[in-house]
Amino acid sequence: MELMDSSKLKMDKPYHTLQMKPGETELLRLRNQTNAVGALAELVWNAIDADAKNVHVDWTENEMMGVDSIQIQDDGHGILAADDEDYSNHPFASLGDSAKHTVSHQSPGGRILHGRFGKGRIRALALGGVIDWDTTFAASGKTHKRYTIRAVVGEANLQITTPKATKKKPGTKVTVTHVSEKGNTLDEKSVRRRFSLIFSEHLANYPDINIFIQGERLQPETMIQKRKNLGAFTTHFEPKGSIDWDLRCVHWKEAVADSRGRLFLCDANRLVIGEHELALRGAEEYTFYLDCEQAREWEDDGLIALKDDAQQVFLEARLKAHRFLRKSFRDRAESLADELAEQRILPFPSVAKSAEQQRQKAIFSEMALHIKQNIGSYDKMNLDNKRLLFKLLQGMIELEPQRAVEILSKSLKMSAEDRKALEQLAELAPA
Repeated sequence: MELMDSSKLKMDKPYHTLQMKPGETELLRLRNQTNAVGALAELVWNAIDADAKNVHVDWTENEMMGVDSIQIQDDGHGILAADDEDYSNHPFASLGDSAKHTVSHQSPGGRILHGRFGKGRIRALALGGVIDWDTTFAASGKTHKRYTIRAVVGEANLQITTPKATKKKPGTKVTVTHVSEKGNTLDEKSVRRRFSLIFSEHLANYPDINIFIQGERLQPETMIQKRKNLGAFTTHFEPKGSIDWDLRCVHWKEAVADSRGRLFLCDANRLVIGEHELALRGAEEYTFYLDCEQAREWEDDGLIALKDDAQQVFLEARLKAHRFLRKSFRDRAESLADELAEQRILPFPSVAKSAEQQRQKAIFSEMALHIKQNIGSYDKMNLDNKRLLFKLLQGMIELEPQRAVEILSKSLKMSAEDRKALEQLAELAPA
C-alpha cells in the first residue's frame, strides 16, 4: 500500500473528532497481528452481532488485478449514536470496554454475541488504510438516522459526522479503500473456504443468517461430510485447579489445505474466538474445535502462547485429536482392504489365519492407504498393475517389515508421526 498523507483523507463534510482510548500502539498491534480473512471475518461478526439477517461481502478489482475496494453491507440495527452529539459513550470510543462487554451477552434479537471488547473493528484496519462505516439506526419513535464514521491507519482519532434523519432502512455498509498488501491477497475460493470453517457452527445455530461472498451465498453444510463430538475432558493442574473443555471436529468432503492441523478455540457458546496451530499431519479433511469457558480470557491480550493453563489444554487436545486421526486412518485402511478383497487383488486372506498374518495385513492396509493417498496415478492404474504392486509390497512386509516402512516413508515423504505409527506395527512382527 502506498504511503498516505492523512491530511488528505479528511471527510468532505463537517465531522467531529472521536479519540479512541487504546492509543496508536495498541491499534497498530491489533492491526499487524490480523490477516486479511480474519479481518474480514471480524466485520461479518460485527454485522451478525447487530442482528443482521443478510451480510454481503464484496470486493472490486482494478486493472492490475489487485483489490481496489472492499465492501461489507448488512441489514442489522446499525451503530447507535446519542442524539445530543455526546460521543464519549459511542461504541467506537473505547477498546476493552465495548458496550457489548458491559451489557447482556445477547443482541437485541437474542443472539449470543461474538464480540465483547470492540477489537474487531480495529482489526479491520489490516485490510486497508481508510475504512468508512456508513450506518443507519432507528432513533426515537419511527425516525431513522444516518451518519458516517471514518478510521485512518496511523491515527487514534476517528472522524464522525452528525446523525441526520433519513428514509433509509437500518443497516451498515463498511467500505475499505487504500487496500493494504494483506487486503490484496483476498481470493474468493480461499475466503469461502475459511468462512466455512469459521461460521459453519454459528450458521447451523442461526439458520436465518445469510452470508454472501461476491454475490453467492455461503453454504458450509454442503461441504460437510460429518460432525463428531470427541468428548468432554478435564485438565487438572498442580497443586489444585482444573479446566473443563469439549473437543469436536468437522469432517469436510474435501481436504482443507489452508487449515491443515488447525484448532479453532471457541467459547462456551461455541463461538470461534481464535485459531491455533496443532501441527497434525493427516488433518487435511478435518477441523477441530475446542470449547472452553476460559477461551475469551486467554485470547484477550494476545499472549495466549505464554499462558501455561491454555498451553496444557492445547497439548492434551492435540493428543486427543491425534488419537482420533489415527483411529480414523486405521478405519479407512481397513475399508480399503475390504475394497481390495472385493476386487480380488488383496494379497492376504480376508480372515487372517494367525496373529502374525493379522499384523502383516494391518501393516499392508495402512501402507496401501498411504500409497493411494499420495500417488496421483493410483486411480488410473488397472487391476493387474495394482495386483502386482500389492504383491511386491506383501513380499517386502513378510521379509523385512522395518525396511518396507523405511522405503515407503522416504518415497512418500511421510511425516514423523505417520512413520512412527508404521514402525510400531512393524516392530511387532518377529525378526
